[in-house]
Amino acid sequence: MSELKAIFILFTTFIIHFAVPTVNAGSDFDLLIFTQQWPATACKEWKKHNPSHTCSMPKNSETWTIHGIWPTKMGMIGPAFCNRTWFFDPEKIRPIEEELLQKWPNIYGGTSEYALWSHEWAKHGTCAAILKPLNSELNYFQNGLEFLKTFTMTDILEKNSIVPSNTEKYTVADIHDAIKQRVNKNPVIECKVEEGGDNYISEIRICFTKELQLTDCDGVVTQKYGYGGILTNCHSTRGIIYPQYKKYIWYVELYKLLTWLQWFTL
Repeated sequence: MSELKAIFILFTTFIIHFAVPTVNAGSDFDLLIFTQQWPATACKEWKKHNPSHTCSMPKNSETWTIHGIWPTKMGMIGPAFCNRTWFFDPEKIRPIEEELLQKWPNIYGGTSEYALWSHEWAKHGTCAAILKPLNSELNYFQNGLEFLKTFTMTDILEKNSIVPSNTEKYTVADIHDAIKQRVNKNPVIECKVEEGGDNYISEIRICFTKELQLTDCDGVVTQKYGYGGILTNCHSTRGIIYPQYKKYIWYVELYKLLTWLQWFTL
């Protein structure tokens, strides 16, 4: 009887071990970075790598979308890939898939629409899963959607008259102040800096404690230019472009060509 009991306990332990995903012991972290990206800049960078690249933009191309929720230790990047056996399963997020396609889209055309979600889950979600509110694939992505609803940068910036424009430039201080006015914490403002020095806003990051309460991002890894303590990699002495997505730019160029040909043949 005792032998049967021992076998039963061993079998049960085996089943639990392999049925429930576990997170590596080295996955502890200090806070969560919630990152929103600007689709027009992401698209611009994707096409810069290869002019033949296309972009899969959300229906509303002038709204900030989610990049990810990143568990982070102060002064370093990571942890990451905390459980390489806990694979992304599209079926787990099926109830919210349509919303994710618009609010957490993969901008990179020609790649799977699941590519971004799979990467974010494998790299960051499996680490965030030590927290009960984020302990499953569905919970991780659902919380990202909830964060976006509450702190969408589209509305926060627009309230302070900061709107997409291909001609207007904004200061990093104006953008920082607009965000801090809403969240009352220090954000991170990331730019793609062109060789000529132009700043294109690319990401805005706000931070949360493990209890999912807002906190300052001070201490996370980013490059500072020392502009009043603002966490940014943008050139603080130059304006920031908040670009509009030109979906129909080839129509415009074709129109210009046809107009020129018409004038030339007169």
